[in-house]
Amino acid sequence: MITTDKFVFVHMHKTGGQSLSHIIADCVPGMKPIGYHYPYHMLPAEYAELPVVGMVRNPWDWYVSWYAFNTRQDVGNPLFFILSDGFQADYRSTIKNLVNLCSDDTSSRNYRQALIDLLPESLEGNAGVGLTKDSIRSMTSPEIGYYSWQFQRMHGDLENPALHIGRFENLQQDFVSIMRELEVDEADAMQARFDNTPRLNASRHSHYSKYLDDELRDLIAQRDALIIDRYDYRFETDDSDDAVLEFPPIQIGYRNDGFQKMGGEERNFKLIKPEVDLEFIKRKLAKIPERAWFGSGREQTYEVHKQTQALLLIHDEDFRHYNPTYQELYGQFRKELQPIFDFIADYFNHDGFIVRALFARLAAHGRIDTHTDGLYSLLKCHRIHIPIITNDQVVFTIGGEQKVLGEGEMWEINNATLHAVDNNSDQDRIHLIIDWVPNATVRLEDKRPPKAAPKKSATGSAIPNYRGRPVGRNEPCPCNSGKKFKHCHGITR
Repeated sequence: MITTDKFVFVHMHKTGGQSLSHIIADCVPGMKPIGYHYPYHMLPAEYAELPVVGMVRNPWDWYVSWYAFNTRQDVGNPLFFILSDGFQADYRSTIKNLVNLCSDDTSSRNYRQALIDLLPESLEGNAGVGLTKDSIRSMTSPEIGYYSWQFQRMHGDLENPALHIGRFENLQQDFVSIMRELEVDEADAMQARFDNTPRLNASRHSHYSKYLDDELRDLIAQRDALIIDRYDYRFETDDSDDAVLEFPPIQIGYRNDGFQKMGGEERNFKLIKPEVDLEFIKRKLAKIPERAWFGSGREQTYEVHKQTQALLLIHDEDFRHYNPTYQELYGQFRKELQPIFDFIADYFNHDGFIVRALFARLAAHGRIDTHTDGLYSLLKCHRIHIPIITNDQVVFTIGGEQKVLGEGEMWEINNATLHAVDNNSDQDRIHLIIDWVPNATVRLEDKRPPKAAPKKSATGSAIPNYRGRPVGRNEPCPCNSGKKFKHCHGITR
């Protein structure tokens, strides 16, 4: 938002606001920036009597431009992050999620809750998204599309006679016309400046109709009818044979290898197996001394895990994506874990390997705060949870969706997006967590030669370990693929 002696300019996302802000700053002495993407209701009282200037854009075009802009790797937009399910959903699903964000369906309510968890309390220091927790809570018109909601939020009462709206499609002509109507002395200077200023923050894509199928076209027409009717927009088509410019691929880890959590079949949770036999694992866990739970230092290293402890089975401190280290404790549970590992290998068609496994304990009445997992390997793995000891008062929240994971169930979760756990019971919760790495996600730089000496078990025998003892070519591959080493990871050596 910018104030001047003659008018207030409201910068609505993806309507040429960056270009107009620069022209105003260059041409109008005494202009004053109030805040980046501040809405009309945040206008200081001393400017309340000034005319308000803004720009509107064809809603179909706006949604496509919003998506294209946010695929740029230099743009960090929490709204895009949440609605793309942690950069996993395709453009069609992401746009649909945005259009429907105000609606009252379960999915939209979950997205709004995830945004409330993530967004700041105020716009002070806002870097671009222009949303707060309270702005999401104010989404109380379930029939309206996101663009229409945001446009009204940014510009206030659309019936206000002091509101002057130009069309993005005629950006230069309409803006200068408004300046002349408001008798702004610098209107001619602005006209000249337009001729020498390229449009800023323009997203590169083909005509919007190339990206919207009939369902999306009709959905936007229905939910954004307020703007479409008020400003007389129509859905136009481009019948040219020009090749469509593809959106830049955005995936977790910013590497386009086709990897998706849960195979793209679910957003937050996917039940893989309804029942896992845990009897013998429970017996062995009961014999583990209490001090062993604090050996990993997980609760000290990571603030969100301060109320958790862990027993590491397969783990590397650098969270490597290859050559996993089998810890000493793994030998004690190997027999009990093998059927679980075999099932997982079968489930993923033996295409990959287990890179991490641990038992994680969350204290009674403890909480794992809302967070996302970082690092390439955590983003490029299938994260599997098996509750060992739990109850119906332990609630897992992912992407705003809440679920109670039953004891002995095997779930894949989307750890790329916001997630949290609340243990509201008097009992510690224990999960077995396993990370399965697909072969396609292993980069050349991951395949470094082993360096460390082999770890020893309590009996002094070497534990299967890529970084330790050599694995015989005809031995089973330690990644639990079920293949011989020479036909699996031995190929890359």
